[in-house]
Amino acid sequence: MHFSYFMPTKIIFGWGKFEQASSHIVKFGQKILLVTGKYAMKKQGFTDRLIADLQKQGAETALFAGMSANPLTKEVNACVDQFADWQPDVVVALGGGSVIDGAKGIILGLSTREKVEPYLLGQKPITHVDVPLIAIPTTAGTGSETNWAAILTDESCGVKTSFRHEGLFPQIAIVDPQLTVSLTSAITLETGFDVFAHAVETYISKSGLSPQIEMNSLAAIQLVGEYLPQALLDGNNQIARTKMMYGSMLMGFNLANSSTCLPHRLQYPIGVKTNTSHGSGLMVLFESWLEQTYEFSQEKFDRIASALDGKPSSCKEEFMSAYRNFIRSLGVNLCLTDFSLTKQDIGYLAERVTGSLANDPAGQVPGIVEKIYNGAFTK
Repeated sequence: MHFSYFMPTKIIFGWGKFEQASSHIVKFGQKILLVTGKYAMKKQGFTDRLIADLQKQGAETALFAGMSANPLTKEVNACVDQFADWQPDVVVALGGGSVIDGAKGIILGLSTREKVEPYLLGQKPITHVDVPLIAIPTTAGTGSETNWAAILTDESCGVKTSFRHEGLFPQIAIVDPQLTVSLTSAITLETGFDVFAHAVETYISKSGLSPQIEMNSLAAIQLVGEYLPQALLDGNNQIARTKMMYGSMLMGFNLANSSTCLPHRLQYPIGVKTNTSHGSGLMVLFESWLEQTYEFSQEKFDRIASALDGKPSSCKEEFMSAYRNFIRSLGVNLCLTDFSLTKQDIGYLAERVTGSLANDPAGQVPGIVEKIYNGAFTK
């Protein structure tokens, strides 16, 4: 048994921990740049609460409320241009995974004093990240608060991809499930499915195999199967919200030490072309991917089915039945046609798939990308 596992982020987890956030943040300095999305944090009062708490601690705060749901390199660059001369002591990301990913791009830009595109597109290596990041996630989905990757979109060339560096790990993740109570059912569903996708893909992935990753994945699959339907039924369900937040955090651990598979690679071009959410794209692709991939990792997929519904699985039919029952419990019935795509778009999408396909058990199958896209047109 040989493996490595790395997790440098300090976790502060629990209902109501947001109230303590300012006391942790000011330990990193008095000049604090707060990064949020455009509307939700302000509307929910989270932005004003945190700024007021920081000012009580004597901190000087600045706000960049400009990250999109699909974060753009031009937004990252705009923030860096605005605050590079001010040079904050610490950047605080308050929001979902998109905001946290955007903030990772910002700390890279503040460290290098350069635009982020060459690093995103692999034209320059990341050699250092000097500005610390604190992440306060407000969705249970991406796990970005506990991993070292950032996913951004460069609109100028139509590419959505990622970069990684150990300096992008948040120094602290303040993970408060109470912040997710205000989420709409749509966002709860989309981000919750992302937890499931991370769990399945990192469990199946050929990269970074370790007992810890396998345990995390199976635990998260069980949590999502049980508690995501409950969170959708009652958004105020404290237990369901807490369990989903915990599962999301676990998958951040996995993403820091393993990799996703084909569904994530294939969703990125869909998101860029249609400006649709990451989670909805995964839901559209996932059944087609499972149909194509089951035979290459049957034993693991059968364990996934057992974690999902508590029943033993020993064949593809039983596995797919468990998955479809789960999807029905979420009320999901989507296909690529719902995104105003046609089969004529498959070639365009396939040409824009980036990242390694070799980590997927079916990644070397000839035409696998086109096969998955094609299967995703059927409900």
